Amino acid sequence: KDISFWTNQEGEESTFHPNDLNEVVRDVGGDLVERVELIDEFTHPKTNRLSNCFRITYRSMDRSLTNEEIDTLQEKVRDLAVSELGVELR
Repeated sequence: KDISFWTNQEGEESTFHPNDLNEVVRDVGGDLVERVELIDEFTHPKTNRLSNCFRITYRSMDRSLTNEEIDTLQEKVRDLAVSELGVELR
């Protein structure tokens, strides 16, 4: 699953660090999180806002994961990214 967000407001310096997102994702998904990787980074030419897109790979060694299960985890990650990291979802 992917998550995309703006890391700063127009005219502000970004305080976001990828390790912060990794921590949120691991807190929510625990051992089901296999990998968190930055797959795209974009700076808006007019506003100078920075956008990141991360891909989160979930996997269980014991069983198949359902879409509903992963969607629930992903929604929690999205909510916490906004409330704890101060990013703006895209």
